[in-house]
Order: sequence, then structure tokens, then C-alpha cells
Amino acid sequence: MTGRPAWIPTDPVCQEVREMASNGLTVVQIADCLGISESTLYGKQNEYKEFMDAIKKGRAEGLNKVSNALFEKAIQGNVTAMIYYLKVRGRENWSENQPEPLREIPPMQIVLHGAALNRHVI
Repeated sequence: MTGRPAWIPTDPVCQEVREMASNGLTVVQIADCLGISESTLYGKQNEYKEFMDAIKKGRAEGLNKVSNALFEKAIQGNVTAMIYYLKVRGRENWSENQPEPLREIPPMQIVLHGAALNRHVI
């Protein structure tokens, strides 16, 4: 068999991938950094649970870092951070797109004249 050897995500590669994902790199960017195609990356995720877990954990760590930084900025009085945090986390009270409350439609009375009832539409 000729061609490239099969790419296998080793433990050091999984650690590298976790770090890349925690820094916000996309799957395409991670694949580029590893020198593999996007389809190979997806295939190896399905084949190697530890590889998929490294990407998931890295993404969660990155989200945690950014969430904590945003929260700290809001706590320190950064008004932009406060507004963003409240819009995202407190949507029911702070969203700009509040749905109009449902109002009951008052009852209507429809009156038909006898001449209208005798007409046939063809």
C-alpha cells in the first residue's frame, strides 16, 4: 500500500488539540494546524473517543475563560459587559426584543343582511 501513513491522534496530539480548542480555534483551523483535512479530523473524532473528548473539553475550557472574563468585567463596572451579560443571561427581563403580551380579543358581532345570504357565488 502506498501513500501517506494513517494519521492517529496520540496523547500529545490530543493535548495540543485541547489547547487549540480552548483558545477558540475552529475545527477547520485545528485540522490545518495538524496538517490533516477537515474530513479526517471528523473521522478521527468518531474513531477515537479521547480525541473527541479533547476537542469538547478544550471548547468548554475556552468558553469558561471567556465567560469568567466577561463576568469579571461586568462586576468591575464595565457597562458594556454588564449590558451584554444581562441581555444574554437575563433575556426574559433584559432583552430588547420583548414579545408583546397576549391580549384577549374582545367579542365581535357579525351582522349579515338577508340580501347577502341569498347571493350565490359562482
